[in-house]
Amino acid sequence: METQESAASTTRKGDRISISISVRVSCIDLAGEHFTDVVQTANVSRNGCSLLLKCSLAPGQKIHLQRIGSGEEAVGRIVGQAGIRSEHNLYGIEVLNQSDNFWGIRFPRPWGSRFPRQKELEESHSRTLLKCAVCQTCHVTALNEVELSVFQITHRLTRMCDVCSANTVWEPVPDKTLPEELLATGKNREKRKYGRINMKTVACIGPLGPEADIVEVVNISRKGICFRSSQTYHEDSWVQIAVPYTQGAVNIFVTGCIVRCRKISNDLTEYGVDYVKSQD
Repeated sequence: METQESAASTTRKGDRISISISVRVSCIDLAGEHFTDVVQTANVSRNGCSLLLKCSLAPGQKIHLQRIGSGEEAVGRIVGQAGIRSEHNLYGIEVLNQSDNFWGIRFPRPWGSRFPRQKELEESHSRTLLKCAVCQTCHVTALNEVELSVFQITHRLTRMCDVCSANTVWEPVPDKTLPEELLATGKNREKRKYGRINMKTVACIGPLGPEADIVEVVNISRKGICFRSSQTYHEDSWVQIAVPYTQGAVNIFVTGCIVRCRKISNDLTEYGVDYVKSQD
């Protein structure tokens, strides 16, 4: 097995192992261009891996994987984007049809491997109640290691909906229970963990360069920022943002995920961004 592994790359997170394995990736990116490259895994698990890719891919998209050295091949499914590192996109990938030897690593088999339903529960690292954003169907969903790592960051997943017969976005079912004292007064519960501060300043959607977008800030909080821009950003896309931004000064960029879009006019859109802590 030809792998590039550091001496300290055996840190386990459940069944997830931090290890650098060379993989050839082939797929069609969001621009419709064919992408192929040899990349290194950030970590692997029984169910999949995390990969740093230069291209942009959609949740639910299928990609072709080939492990360098062994020639083992498999089909992967993009579970979601888990961050940005050095201008590369970090994706959580579920490997759908891998052989036991695909990674060249022997993972312990679950006790319930003889019984499909029991196996699903044994292998799942978490179960949570999710709701289809299209048909509003709710389902208790067992998340594997790859899905859980993405869900903990993005708070949403793209999964097949049996009702819609398509891949749709699934989100946590919000808790609508109000305390009795609020029901008595008729006041709305404050749903935000951190208060927002209205602030008139500018931010930069980077990285710095001729393509940088200097935007108007609406408000900020410890969790994120709201800004307005004439450029188009899509929900669930990832950006690097510096706020406040001063031209010619040293500005610190942090990673964020676009979680909300609202059209203000024909030329202006308001965006909500959640800051995201990088995870190794």
